[in-house]
Amino acid sequence: MRPLTPREQRRVRQSFLFGVANGGLLLFGDALIHPVLVLSLFVARLTDNAVLIGLVPALSVGLWFLPQALAAAFVEGRRRQLPWATWGGVARALAIGILAAAVLAGGIEPSGRFLLVFFLCYAAYNVAAGFAFVPLVELSARAIPTDRRGFFFSQRNLWGSLLALLAGLIVQRALAADVSGFAVLFAGSFAALALAAYTTLWIVERPMPHRARPLREWLEGLPKLLVRRPVRRFLLFRSLLALSTIADPFFIVYAQVILGVPAATVGLYLALSAIARVLTNPLWGWVVERWGNRQLLQLATLVRLLMPLIALGVHPLATWERIASLAGNSERVIFLAFAVVFVAYGATLSAQMLANFTAVLELARPDERPTLVGTTNSILGIVALVPMLGGVVVDRLGFPAVFLLALVLTLLALATSGLLPRPRPVAR
Repeated sequence: MRPLTPREQRRVRQSFLFGVANGGLLLFGDALIHPVLVLSLFVARLTDNAVLIGLVPALSVGLWFLPQALAAAFVEGRRRQLPWATWGGVARALAIGILAAAVLAGGIEPSGRFLLVFFLCYAAYNVAAGFAFVPLVELSARAIPTDRRGFFFSQRNLWGSLLALLAGLIVQRALAADVSGFAVLFAGSFAALALAAYTTLWIVERPMPHRARPLREWLEGLPKLLVRRPVRRFLLFRSLLALSTIADPFFIVYAQVILGVPAATVGLYLALSAIARVLTNPLWGWVVERWGNRQLLQLATLVRLLMPLIALGVHPLATWERIASLAGNSERVIFLAFAVVFVAYGATLSAQMLANFTAVLELARPDERPTLVGTTNSILGIVALVPMLGGVVVDRLGFPAVFLLALVLTLLALATSGLLPRPRPVAR
């Protein structure tokens, strides 16, 4: 590659700065309405139906993944990606803005109509976010040179984690204020997401020649792309890892409803999760640089094993007099145990967010990046609807059953991680 001119270097610096700001604001806005720690409790105030509670994180992942194949078919080969990334961000912010207005206007009362409004808005939010992801990744790939992409995505993750830490403190105070706190969280999320959409406009795109393919040709090329051995193995592992999230929305509900953890503690858990994301981000970046994405994903899966293991063991530990006396009382045992659960959750998220950007990009040629990113994510989106089935397991068999199922699925994901290809280390 030829050296960049001074003008091109200034454009790269501008794109780097606003691209990192964009990532940080998106993660901040999402953390304020965290599907596992905030929205699961919000829906639990509206209904005691575990299936609907499990539907929240299912939508957050499933509807984020599902539209990406359509987005890939739509934007692949287009000369510019910036308009699609920007308008997707605008639609994402508006969906949460409407939800914030609904909460401010009507409060929070259990009703089928309000549940419908919530799920429609949240579904629109995730569909818009998923659609915008494909052009945003391609926009970043065009704006940031190859040798700086690993560092760029790591910085997006780092600053997003720092802002998520701030979000945790905000959530802690907001939930202590009861009903009005949710309105504050929705309004704050809308403001952050709107600002993120604005920062997208300042990323300087290097336009590519227009090479859009007819939809029929694009569909015919998909099987050849997906049958490649590295892609198949990656999809198998990621599908099992996605299935292992079946218990994610029920950790906090179990802690609050069954074990009696106060609602305000949720914000502290979110803060601990964010701290774990910040502190592990340099570690994960070093792992990728030294050994590659396969080892990163294997380590993340090992850390995720802690979550169902602790949830299954916390009740016996809390009732064990020797452990309770060492900690002070059983309530403190429960608090500390679930603190570890959400620290593990944050560390795993940090690793997966870095790998989600870098691992798929390494499997694709430049001309097929949008297709591979969008299609693999859409396939994973179908799998990611599994937390809704977790609600069925909870209703029929109880919380321990869903935690045990999550443990088994995580072990299966760990076993198949050895099949992952050995990608080249990501330059930082």
